[in-house]
Amino acid sequence: MTYPCRRIFALLLTILTSAVIGCGGGGSNSIDYAALGASDVTGVGAVPITNGYVYLIEDGIQQETNRGVALENLGIPGAQIGAIQSVEVEILKRSGQPNVITLSTGANDLIAGDSIDGFERKLGEILSDLRSISPNAILAVSNLPDLTQLERFRERPDRDVTLARVQGYNRAIARQVAGARALLVDLYSVPLNDSLVSDVDGFHPSNAGHRAIANAFLAVIDPFLAGLE
Repeated sequence: MTYPCRRIFALLLTILTSAVIGCGGGGSNSIDYAALGASDVTGVGAVPITNGYVYLIEDGIQQETNRGVALENLGIPGAQIGAIQSVEVEILKRSGQPNVITLSTGANDLIAGDSIDGFERKLGEILSDLRSISPNAILAVSNLPDLTQLERFRERPDRDVTLARVQGYNRAIARQVAGARALLVDLYSVPLNDSLVSDVDGFHPSNAGHRAIANAFLAVIDPFLAGLE
């Protein structure tokens, strides 16, 4: 599938996704949670899809705060950082000020061979926009796990999926996260083994993988939830 086709699909999916604003909670005391990213954000690889890590984060926030959570899941399968910037962020600009924002990006860009510099520039712009949308939100951004450890890349090495590029992307993410007063979720430090990866496609997280990602996000987010108004 070519990139233009992915963009057309992304736009259609986003229209559907954006209609699910607030389905996870609601009420005057609810916490508004917006999740941005690609197919992992939508729950691909989880069975059922509601075992995806964004939904687990939603549940974790609700349990930690004893408040309702209104989830806006803006994830677009196949999205690279340009689609996140031009579609997901633009929708968020029109939908209010979330209390919690999570962002996962970079894997599709890395695999596509996109430059680290170009990725970092767009990430900085996105984080600046997110801070403008909701200055006091808990903003958590994940880095990349070591994708070279996935069986598909162990068996069929890819010149774009190298340890040096993974680490380069992660340094870019760390720089931009620090500059945006955001929280870094260090997925690179989570040991990547085959049990964390879906056996359907060998790429997306399995149920165990989604749980591990959710736990990593919640460990970073939870200490700040008490300060939410």
